[in-house]
Amino acid sequence: MLTAGGLAVAEDAAPAKPTLPSISELLDASGLTLTGYVDGTFNTQRNDTAKTSYNTFALQQAAFTLSKLPTSGFGALVNVIAGQNPYAATGFGSTPVGMGAAPTNVYVLQGFLQYATGSWLLQGGKFSTLAGAEVASPVANTNTTRSILFAFEPVTNTGFRATYAATDKLNLIFGVNNGWTNSQDTADGGDVTAEAGLAYTPSKTVAWTLQGYFGRTASNFSDANGAIRANIGLLNTVLTWSVTSAVTLVGTVDYGRVESTSLTPSSSWYGAAAYFNYAFNDLWRASLRGEYMDDRNGYLTKNFAADFTGNDQKLKEITLTVGYAPLKSVELRLEGRYDDPNKVQGAQLVPKTYQGWLEAIYKF
Repeated sequence: MLTAGGLAVAEDAAPAKPTLPSISELLDASGLTLTGYVDGTFNTQRNDTAKTSYNTFALQQAAFTLSKLPTSGFGALVNVIAGQNPYAATGFGSTPVGMGAAPTNVYVLQGFLQYATGSWLLQGGKFSTLAGAEVASPVANTNTTRSILFAFEPVTNTGFRATYAATDKLNLIFGVNNGWTNSQDTADGGDVTAEAGLAYTPSKTVAWTLQGYFGRTASNFSDANGAIRANIGLLNTVLTWSVTSAVTLVGTVDYGRVESTSLTPSSSWYGAAAYFNYAFNDLWRASLRGEYMDDRNGYLTKNFAADFTGNDQKLKEITLTVGYAPLKSVELRLEGRYDDPNKVQGAQLVPKTYQGWLEAIYKF
């Protein structure tokens, strides 16, 4: 503007708008951590027994995890997932309790409160299981599809868990949970399952875990009154060896058993899986998985007659996955899988299948 004397004088500058903190800044200030991912796939599959095939797109998972887990004092974690197939495909797994049969589901995978003090970590709620080399999140797995072993292991446990750090290399774990079949949110008839495990890390390149579950729960056997309750146990071990910065080897073994009841015989199963993971560089990697499971009495595959006697069902599969990560937040995967079960009394109870997968994962 011009004054009476003809001199130009600037008008008072408008006050600057206050800068609002970003969501990440608010989370950092509060000590909260937010992570998540979106996982989509295209799958082509052929059933060699029925001579059928299909091709389909799917939103496998969209998930977030909000947590505050300090090394001392109280903390909590909430992990929510949504998707059409939250545990990805194995051809053998079942839908977890609470998921229902809807095409798209929203599910609280984990939600627990914890308290850390000294060498102890106490947790109560719903948390990931101790068993197995694979988990529900695709981000933490090296293959697109889950293993056969994963399909018959618990995914989460609901109850109480205590972890004691005996040394800086050895953790001892014990807990009491609901029946572990299908990751139960609630126990059947008040029955509970005990868990115990150890995690040993002798060096930066080697890690070994051993865990077991035992309890009374609804079995795969049923009569006119519904599922027959039985004592079921599972023993699992996982060994991980980072041979070099590029090569990682993983091996896991399962042994399970359901005890006999007044109406049913005992049954058992065992299986093993091996993984060879190789990182060509920062962009490309490959993962080869091979596994074998012997369902000795047909208990897991429900290959038993009206008198509850069954036949052995041997399951085998091999999977090769190639991953490409153009960004730290993005990975593309191409996978081929072949399942080759044995024939039982001339019948192919579990079909021989050929699968091809294209997967895209965005994580934050």
